[in-house]
Amino acid sequence: MDPTAPFETRRSSSRISAETARRPEPNVFGSDPALRPDVERNRAGGRRPAIGWDRPVHYHVTFAPHVLPVRMLYVVLALLSAHLVLAVVHFQVYRLPWLLRQLFDLDQENNIPSWYSGTALFVTAVFLWLCAREKKALQDPWTRQWYVLTVAFFFLAIDEIAGLHETFNTLVEINWAVPGGVLAIALGFALTPFLLELHRRTAILFAVSGVVYFGGAVVMELLAVPFNTNTLRYYMMTLWEEGLEMLGVVLFLYALLVYMSGEGKSSIRLGAGLTPARPE
Repeated sequence: MDPTAPFETRRSSSRISAETARRPEPNVFGSDPALRPDVERNRAGGRRPAIGWDRPVHYHVTFAPHVLPVRMLYVVLALLSAHLVLAVVHFQVYRLPWLLRQLFDLDQENNIPSWYSGTALFVTAVFLWLCAREKKALQDPWTRQWYVLTVAFFFLAIDEIAGLHETFNTLVEINWAVPGGVLAIALGFALTPFLLELHRRTAILFAVSGVVYFGGAVVMELLAVPFNTNTLRYYMMTLWEEGLEMLGVVLFLYALLVYMSGEGKSSIRLGAGLTPARPE
């Protein structure tokens, strides 16, 4: 309490505090003691109640559709900057240890950039799955296309973490980007009617994000094949390749969240619940 406050204000505040202190402590475990007999026993014995709950508990997280993509964009810029700085220092200034370069090398697997990319794809797949479930409940005629996108992003997430495309390159002579590019183009044509039924802004953002991701994953992958992997030029090609992939995912997730929020007219709300087990 501010000591410079008028006396009447301090006296009324003291009276309010005294009344508050005399109020009985609320029963946070429910009004029915039969549900939690241990509460009454603990109070009778002068002990604090045990931690727990006697009714379902629900948790909700609400956020604007742009919040998550913007945070992810910051992470992408940080990872790209780390790759660029380490590459320039290594090839132009001083030979850095491989362990340090590998930690942020966009062309390597099982490091910070690859785990971020896999997580970003997985998060996008989860939101696509939530959207597909809602469309199914509404008996939307394009529910199948939403599930197709969900499966595609789940596969991309697994591939990013497990390196399935690298395994493919060791089994056959042809670069994985050739059949992968053909499959991506075929999927794009198959989903064209679905895109035309979406809101114009969402369809455009989906299409642009797909082109950006395709340009990094397939086009830049093929353009980087002739270069020596231990040169600064190859590291710059990798920067463009992985950077376009990451930016494509961020743009797609932004478009998806805006679509799920009613074209930005509301916020995204996620909920989860816990139900206590009934006693035997």
